[in-house]
Amino acid sequence: MFLNIIFSIFVFYVLIQAIYEKRPVYRQMNRVIGFKRAKLLYIDKQEEVKRRNVIYGKLLKSEKYGISGKPDYIYELGNELIPLELKSTKVDDNSPLFKDVMQLAAYFLIIEEVFGKKVIRGRIIYQNTMFEVYNRKKVRKDLMEIIKNMRLMENGKYDPEERGSFIKCRFCPCRGTVCKIYEEDGKVDD
Repeated sequence: MFLNIIFSIFVFYVLIQAIYEKRPVYRQMNRVIGFKRAKLLYIDKQEEVKRRNVIYGKLLKSEKYGISGKPDYIYELGNELIPLELKSTKVDDNSPLFKDVMQLAAYFLIIEEVFGKKVIRGRIIYQNTMFEVYNRKKVRKDLMEIIKNMRLMENGKYDPEERGSFIKCRFCPCRGTVCKIYEEDGKVDD
């Protein structure tokens, strides 16, 4: 009897987890900056008048993953830390840009290591809309794949399937640093 109850609870847990993981990793929302009743914990700019207990412009680093970054804002709402990333662009469709989701996911990992709290969600705020992105297994898995490829690229052991071009590479932060696919003289490396 006891094992049946334990088994039933386990099956219920697995079903709930499967439903939870199948939900979208983001939700489109009305554009708002900040949170009601939330405390500003971090801001990526220097202010003339500084607030107490707010971290200004510090580079946050994750030694475990070898990544660093500066989210635009981190708010503390109850026991939850929520990063906000402001974008100067607009999005045309009803989803955030993949690169922006991965940037926010990197902040999830960094914040968890620096502040010692699991991040549940974050927000990407574009000029015309806002998305709340959830820290799910799929998002973390995609980010871990990117981090792995970055490490391989640093060591010269990564050869992506795509070839470089001016259009694809002109704004890429890896161009001229770790990526040698698009050479600085403007020619594609074949």
